[in-house]
Amino acid sequence: MRAIIFTALLSAAIAQLAGQTSDDDRPLTVGNGVTPPRVLSKVEPTYSPDARAEQVQGTVVLEVVVSRRGLAENIRVLSPLGFGLDEAAQGAVQRWRFAPGMKDGKPVPVIATIEVNFRFQGVSFDQKFERRRTRFNEALAGLKSPNPKLIDHAVKEIEALAKEKFPPAMTRFGSFEIAGEHVARNPEDGWALMEKAAAKNYGPAIYRIAARQAAGDGVAKNVEAGLDKMRHAAALGSLEADVDLGVRYEKAMDVAADPGRSRHYFRLCASRGLKVCQYRLASSLLNAPNRSDRDYVEALAWLQLAADNGSEEAKAAYASESAKLSDGQMNAVSGLMKRLAPR
Repeated sequence: MRAIIFTALLSAAIAQLAGQTSDDDRPLTVGNGVTPPRVLSKVEPTYSPDARAEQVQGTVVLEVVVSRRGLAENIRVLSPLGFGLDEAAQGAVQRWRFAPGMKDGKPVPVIATIEVNFRFQGVSFDQKFERRRTRFNEALAGLKSPNPKLIDHAVKEIEALAKEKFPPAMTRFGSFEIAGEHVARNPEDGWALMEKAAAKNYGPAIYRIAARQAAGDGVAKNVEAGLDKMRHAAALGSLEADVDLGVRYEKAMDVAADPGRSRHYFRLCASRGLKVCQYRLASSLLNAPNRSDRDYVEALAWLQLAADNGSEEAKAAYASESAKLSDGQMNAVSGLMKRLAPR
């Protein structure tokens, strides 16, 4: 039986923001006489079936308000993992108990960040799978070669792995056949391979089928069914699904505009280092009606990450906003950025 270790670290709360007040109903940040909350008891989260099957490991970063009663409230996911682990982390932290933060000898609500780490220990990984994964990654690198012989070898290796029913290779070779790229065009076989990869619960293949169904591209158009599949693909780690759904909810494309859902999907791909998602998430937070200090700090942290990742739009936006920041806000952004950076 697999042994699973979970650790959850209550980090220092976001550095103090200039002008923060101690109004009874307004959560405070640590500093200026405000002490951080302490964890008294924890409930460990459990792996979701999808995450267990995919052996997903990583860290979910949450921001919470620890109330005067020592409860985690207003939980928001800052850096998600997907595969149902974000919900598992939130559900566990809701059952934690804290000694509340204090100011002037009285308990006060305090903003804090919590890192929930999901790790496998002592797992005997499928060596056959690992060898296939290595071969596939080497083949992907070969596709970028300027040498036609190396490209041809990479395509043949991907085809061989597809015949071995390795889902990433089935998906990639299927896309070759659909587009007539590197091989003779054969959409029928290509989509059949894609369906087989999707049947193995492979997110990127599910996304391709979902996008086709939503657009009615060679199949009966069914937007709702396509979007349902797309959401499932996003939960299984498809970056393309994250971006597509983020844009759809942002721009009301086939769905009602929903900034909250748009940010959820952009967070999934932003946390995995995709600069377009980091920038769009930051822009959404910056332009949110009734934007809070928490939104502002998070937005600038994502902007800086996107800028560091090469986004010229993010560089320009961050330069404009950073000129307005106090020292306290700069420290807050810097501290949060370190927690949001892909791991």
